[in-house]
Amino acid sequence: MIPTRQDMVDAMRCNDATFNGRFIVGVHSTGIYCLPSCRARLPLLKNVRFYPGVEDARKAGLRACKRCQPDRYPNMEPPWLKPLVAYMREHPDVRLSEPGLVERTGVDITTIRRTFRQQYGNTPLAFHRQLRLEHARNLIKSGMDYLTAAYECGYESASGFRDAFTRQFGQPPGSLHGK
Repeated sequence: MIPTRQDMVDAMRCNDATFNGRFIVGVHSTGIYCLPSCRARLPLLKNVRFYPGVEDARKAGLRACKRCQPDRYPNMEPPWLKPLVAYMREHPDVRLSEPGLVERTGVDITTIRRTFRQQYGNTPLAFHRQLRLEHARNLIKSGMDYLTAAYECGYESASGFRDAFTRQFGQPPGSLHGK
């Protein structure tokens, strides 16, 4: 069901993301179209027209907002995210740093952190730490002693590894050997 004009105006004013995908906001004074949740400055209502979809806004001669990127909705994942996550999954033995993430993606660390929190509910380093600890747990379960597993997963001290492992899994790594 298409929302009423007043509902669309209210959604635009409140940056209501629940209306994303239901209509597009066209701002004819700037020549831009946006998602209802866009955080850009609110346009004057006399300059706004609502469209059922992105194609309709394009046909009206509008271009996509660079801030909310409605042309990428609903796949809002930035293009650098999948390759970075794939690299993290393929290299649980490497200890990553924030400067290294910036160098690998070409994106500033604030954007990387914000995107990871939105997509995974965690910082990129915490996300990778979970992957490393999961890899270590699998190595220990397959028979490797925990100290070797710690070094294989990029940990430099046994106590740091033991503490991180216990926080993550609720038991020390040595308790897995009998299982």
